[in-house]
Amino acid sequence: MNSLNTQNIVLLGLPGSGKSRVASNLHKQFDCINLNQTMANIDLSKAQYSEKTTRPGCFEWNDFLNLPQKQCNQTFWLLIDVRNPLPKNNSEWLEESLKKMLMVADGIVFTFTESASLDDQAWWNQWLTNHAELDVKKPVVRFLNQSLPVSFKGFVAASSKAKDSQNESQSTQSLELETFCFQVERIVLEHLLMGLDSSRQNLGMQITRVKAVVKTLEYANLVEIEGTPYRWDTFAADESILSGDIGKIEISGIKLDQAWLKQLVDASKS
Repeated sequence: MNSLNTQNIVLLGLPGSGKSRVASNLHKQFDCINLNQTMANIDLSKAQYSEKTTRPGCFEWNDFLNLPQKQCNQTFWLLIDVRNPLPKNNSEWLEESLKKMLMVADGIVFTFTESASLDDQAWWNQWLTNHAELDVKKPVVRFLNQSLPVSFKGFVAASSKAKDSQNESQSTQSLELETFCFQVERIVLEHLLMGLDSSRQNLGMQITRVKAVVKTLEYANLVEIEGTPYRWDTFAADESILSGDIGKIEISGIKLDQAWLKQLVDASKS
Protein backbone atom coordinates (compact mmCIF):
# COMPACT_ATOMS: atom_id res chain seq x y z
CA MET A 1 0.00 0.00 0.00
CA ASN A 2 1.60 3.31 -1.04
CA SER A 3 2.00 6.29 1.28
CA LEU A 4 -0.91 8.18 -0.29
CA ASN A 5 -3.16 5.45 1.10
CA THR A 6 -1.62 5.31 4.55
CA GLN A 7 -0.65 8.82 5.65
CA ASN A 8 -2.25 12.13 6.37
CA ILE A 9 -0.69 14.87 4.25
CA VAL A 10 0.04 18.29 5.76
CA LEU A 11 0.69 21.04 3.22
CA LEU A 12 3.14 23.76 4.26
CA GLY A 13 4.10 26.86 2.32
CA LEU A 14 4.10 30.62 2.12
CA PRO A 15 0.74 32.36 1.54
CA GLY A 16 -0.35 31.94 -2.07
CA SER A 17 1.94 28.98 -2.73
CA GLY A 18 -0.96 26.85 -3.99
CA LYS A 19 -1.98 24.79 -0.96
CA SER A 20 -5.70 24.91 -1.77
CA ARG A 21 -5.04 24.01 -5.41
CA VAL A 22 -2.94 20.99 -4.50
CA ALA A 23 -5.38 19.85 -1.79
CA SER A 24 -8.31 20.03 -4.21
CA ASN A 25 -6.34 18.17 -6.87
CA LEU A 26 -5.37 15.38 -4.49
CA HIS A 27 -9.04 14.88 -3.73
CA LYS A 28 -9.94 14.74 -7.43
CA GLN A 29 -6.92 12.91 -8.83
CA PHE A 30 -6.47 10.30 -6.10
CA ASP A 31 -9.75 9.04 -4.67
CA CYS A 32 -7.87 7.67 -1.67
CA ILE A 33 -7.52 11.22 -0.33
CA ASN A 34 -10.23 12.92 1.70
CA LEU A 35 -10.20 16.71 1.49
CA ASN A 36 -9.93 18.23 4.97
CA GLN A 37 -9.02 21.88 4.53
CA THR A 38 -8.14 23.32 7.89
CA MET A 39 -7.23 26.51 9.67
CA ALA A 40 -3.81 26.76 11.24
CA ASN A 41 -5.07 26.08 14.76
CA ILE A 42 -6.19 22.50 14.09
CA ASP A 43 -4.89 19.91 16.54
CA LEU A 44 -3.02 17.65 14.13
CA SER A 45 -2.44 15.14 16.93
CA LYS A 46 -6.10 14.19 16.42
CA ALA A 47 -5.69 13.82 12.66
CA GLN A 48 -4.61 10.21 12.85
CA TYR A 49 -5.25 7.54 10.27
CA SER A 50 -6.78 4.20 11.17
CA GLU A 51 -7.32 1.79 8.29
CA LYS A 52 -10.45 0.38 9.92
CA THR A 53 -12.20 3.66 10.65
CA THR A 54 -11.24 6.34 8.14
CA ARG A 55 -9.20 7.27 5.11
CA PRO A 56 -6.30 9.70 5.02
CA GLY A 57 -6.82 13.41 4.62
CA CYS A 58 -5.03 16.43 3.22
CA PHE A 59 -4.61 19.30 5.67
CA GLU A 60 -3.57 22.87 4.82
CA TRP A 61 -1.36 24.48 7.45
CA ASN A 62 -1.83 28.22 7.02
CA ASP A 63 0.46 29.60 9.74
CA PHE A 64 3.89 29.43 8.12
CA LEU A 65 5.41 31.33 11.06
CA ASN A 66 4.58 28.65 13.65
CA LEU A 67 4.91 25.10 12.40
CA PRO A 68 2.96 22.12 13.77
CA GLN A 69 4.37 19.11 15.56
CA LYS A 70 4.45 16.11 13.27
CA GLN A 71 2.43 13.07 14.35
CA CYS A 72 2.75 9.49 13.20
CA ASN A 73 1.20 8.66 9.82
CA GLN A 74 1.76 12.24 8.66
CA THR A 75 4.00 13.58 5.93
CA PHE A 76 4.80 17.25 5.46
CA TRP A 77 4.88 18.64 1.92
CA LEU A 78 6.52 22.03 1.33
CA LEU A 79 4.89 23.90 -1.57
CA ILE A 80 6.97 26.51 -3.41
CA ASP A 81 5.63 28.84 -6.10
CA VAL A 82 8.48 28.78 -8.64
CA ARG A 83 7.23 31.53 -10.97
CA ASN A 84 9.73 33.98 -9.46
CA PRO A 85 12.90 33.76 -7.40
CA LEU A 86 13.03 35.48 -4.04
CA PRO A 87 13.56 39.26 -4.25
CA LYS A 88 17.14 40.44 -3.88
CA ASN A 89 16.24 43.04 -1.25
CA ASN A 90 14.55 42.58 2.14
CA SER A 91 13.68 38.91 1.65
CA GLU A 92 15.72 37.50 4.53
CA TRP A 93 12.57 36.90 6.60
CA LEU A 94 11.03 34.92 3.73
CA GLU A 95 14.15 32.83 3.32
CA GLU A 96 14.28 32.06 7.04
CA SER A 97 10.63 30.93 7.01
CA LEU A 98 11.25 28.72 3.97
CA LYS A 99 14.37 27.20 5.56
CA LYS A 100 12.41 26.26 8.69
CA MET A 101 9.71 24.60 6.57
CA LEU A 102 12.36 22.87 4.49
CA MET A 103 13.88 21.36 7.62
CA VAL A 104 10.63 19.66 8.62
CA ALA A 105 9.38 18.78 5.12
CA ASP A 106 9.49 15.24 3.79
CA GLY A 107 9.41 16.50 0.20
CA ILE A 108 8.93 19.59 -1.94
CA VAL A 109 6.21 20.34 -4.50
CA PHE A 110 6.99 22.97 -7.14
CA THR A 111 3.70 24.73 -7.93
CA PHE A 112 2.64 26.87 -10.91
CA THR A 113 5.38 25.21 -12.98
CA GLU A 114 3.37 25.61 -16.20
CA SER A 115 3.82 29.39 -15.81
CA ALA A 116 7.43 29.29 -14.60
CA SER A 117 10.46 29.70 -16.84
CA LEU A 118 13.19 27.07 -16.82
CA ASP A 119 15.56 29.67 -15.38
CA ASP A 120 13.26 30.31 -12.41
CA GLN A 121 12.81 26.59 -11.79
CA ALA A 122 16.58 26.16 -11.95
CA TRP A 123 16.95 29.01 -9.42
CA TRP A 124 14.73 27.19 -6.94
CA ASN A 125 16.53 23.89 -7.56
CA GLN A 126 19.79 25.64 -6.71
CA TRP A 127 18.19 27.24 -3.65
CA LEU A 128 17.20 23.81 -2.37
CA THR A 129 20.71 22.51 -2.99
CA ASN A 130 22.24 25.47 -1.15
CA HIS A 131 19.96 24.97 1.85
CA ALA A 132 19.88 21.18 2.09
CA GLU A 133 19.73 20.33 5.79
CA LEU A 134 21.66 17.47 7.42
CA ASP A 135 23.22 16.56 4.07
CA VAL A 136 19.86 15.19 2.96
CA LYS A 137 18.46 16.33 -0.39
CA LYS A 138 14.68 16.34 -0.22
CA PRO A 139 12.77 14.86 -3.18
CA VAL A 140 10.99 17.27 -5.52
CA VAL A 141 7.82 16.75 -7.57
CA ARG A 142 6.19 19.23 -9.95
CA PHE A 143 2.54 20.24 -9.84
CA LEU A 144 1.92 20.88 -13.54
CA ASN A 145 -1.37 21.99 -15.14
CA GLN A 146 -3.32 21.35 -11.92
CA SER A 147 -2.03 17.80 -11.66
CA LEU A 148 0.64 15.73 -9.95
CA PRO A 149 2.36 12.95 -11.91
CA VAL A 150 0.15 9.86 -12.10
CA SER A 151 3.08 7.72 -10.98
CA PHE A 152 3.66 9.84 -7.86
CA LYS A 153 3.17 7.78 -4.69
CA GLY A 154 3.83 10.42 -2.07
CA PHE A 155 6.88 11.19 0.05
CA VAL A 156 8.55 8.93 2.59
CA ALA A 157 8.50 10.25 6.14
CA ALA A 158 11.73 11.96 7.21
CA SER A 159 14.32 10.30 9.43
CA SER A 160 14.55 10.76 13.17
CA LYS A 161 17.41 13.25 12.68
CA ALA A 162 15.13 15.43 10.61
CA LYS A 163 12.48 15.22 13.34
CA ASP A 164 15.04 16.44 15.87
CA SER A 165 15.69 19.40 13.60
CA GLN A 166 11.94 20.02 13.51
CA ASN A 167 11.86 20.42 17.26
CA GLU A 168 14.81 22.81 17.11
CA SER A 169 13.14 24.90 14.42
CA GLN A 170 10.04 25.37 16.55
CA SER A 171 11.88 26.82 19.53
CA THR A 172 11.94 30.31 18.03
CA GLN A 173 9.68 33.10 19.21
CA SER A 174 6.14 32.91 17.91
CA LEU A 175 4.92 35.64 15.59
CA GLU A 176 1.41 36.43 14.41
CA LEU A 177 0.00 37.47 11.09
CA GLU A 178 -2.33 40.46 11.05
CA THR A 179 -4.80 41.58 8.41
CA PHE A 180 -6.12 45.05 7.68
CA CYS A 181 -9.10 45.78 5.42
CA PHE A 182 -9.72 48.95 3.43
CA GLN A 183 -12.76 49.93 1.38
CA VAL A 184 -12.43 51.87 -1.89
CA GLU A 185 -14.77 53.01 -4.62
CA ARG A 186 -12.19 53.04 -7.42
CA ILE A 187 -8.38 53.02 -7.52
CA VAL A 188 -5.49 53.71 -9.84
CA LEU A 189 -4.17 50.16 -10.00
CA GLU A 190 -0.64 51.15 -11.03
CA HIS A 191 -0.32 53.51 -8.06
CA LEU A 192 -1.49 50.87 -5.58
CA LEU A 193 0.86 48.17 -6.86
CA MET A 194 3.82 50.55 -7.04
CA GLY A 195 3.12 51.68 -3.48
CA LEU A 196 2.86 48.13 -2.17
CA ASP A 197 6.04 47.13 -3.98
CA SER A 198 7.87 50.13 -2.56
CA SER A 199 6.60 49.26 0.91
CA ARG A 200 8.24 45.87 0.58
CA GLN A 201 11.43 46.75 -1.21
CA ASN A 202 12.27 50.15 0.31
CA LEU A 203 10.57 50.07 3.71
CA GLY A 204 11.08 46.38 4.40
CA MET A 205 7.40 45.89 5.17
CA GLN A 206 6.65 42.17 5.55
CA ILE A 207 3.52 41.89 3.41
CA THR A 208 2.48 38.27 2.92
CA ARG A 209 -0.88 38.46 1.16
CA VAL A 210 -3.02 41.00 -0.70
CA LYS A 211 -6.52 40.12 -1.91
CA ALA A 212 -9.00 42.45 -3.57
CA VAL A 213 -11.63 42.85 -6.26
CA VAL A 214 -11.75 46.49 -7.28
CA LYS A 215 -12.86 49.00 -9.87
CA THR A 216 -9.88 50.69 -11.47
CA LEU A 217 -9.17 53.76 -13.54
CA GLU A 218 -7.29 51.67 -16.10
CA TYR A 219 -9.86 48.96 -16.91
CA ALA A 220 -13.60 48.85 -17.58
CA ASN A 221 -14.01 45.43 -15.97
CA LEU A 222 -13.45 44.57 -12.34
CA VAL A 223 -9.85 43.60 -11.48
CA GLU A 224 -8.88 40.88 -9.03
CA ILE A 225 -5.60 41.34 -7.17
CA GLU A 226 -3.70 38.36 -5.77
CA GLY A 227 -0.52 39.29 -3.93
CA THR A 228 1.86 36.77 -2.36
CA PRO A 229 5.13 37.35 -0.46
CA TYR A 230 7.14 37.88 -3.65
CA ARG A 231 4.83 38.51 -6.61
CA TRP A 232 1.67 40.34 -7.72
CA ASP A 233 -0.99 38.95 -10.04
CA THR A 234 -3.90 40.90 -11.50
CA PHE A 235 -6.59 39.56 -13.79
CA ALA A 236 -10.17 40.17 -14.85
CA ALA A 237 -12.52 39.21 -12.03
CA ASP A 238 -15.20 36.63 -12.68
CA GLU A 239 -18.24 38.76 -11.92
CA SER A 240 -20.55 35.74 -11.97
CA ILE A 241 -19.06 34.36 -8.72
CA LEU A 242 -18.48 37.56 -6.76
CA SER A 243 -20.18 37.63 -3.38
CA GLY A 244 -20.32 41.32 -2.52
CA ASP A 245 -16.80 42.25 -1.44
CA ILE A 246 -16.19 44.56 -4.39
CA GLY A 247 -13.95 47.40 -3.31
CA LYS A 248 -12.48 45.63 -0.26
CA ILE A 249 -8.69 45.39 -0.10
CA GLU A 250 -7.22 42.92 2.41
CA ILE A 251 -3.53 43.29 3.28
CA SER A 252 -1.91 40.70 5.54
CA GLY A 253 1.58 40.51 6.98
CA ILE A 254 3.83 40.75 10.01
CA LYS A 255 4.10 43.90 12.14
CA LEU A 256 2.43 46.02 9.48
CA ASP A 257 2.13 49.80 9.73
CA GLN A 258 -1.64 50.26 9.46
CA ALA A 259 -1.46 54.05 9.24
CA TRP A 260 1.04 53.90 6.38
CA LEU A 261 -1.05 51.34 4.49
CA LYS A 262 -4.15 53.51 4.91
CA GLN A 263 -2.28 56.48 3.47
CA LEU A 264 -1.12 54.32 0.57
CA VAL A 265 -4.62 53.08 -0.23
CA ASP A 266 -6.09 56.56 0.11
CA ALA A 267 -3.44 57.97 -2.24
CA SER A 268 -4.34 55.30 -4.80
CA LYS A 269 -8.01 56.27 -4.96
CA SER A 270 -9.06 57.83 -8.25
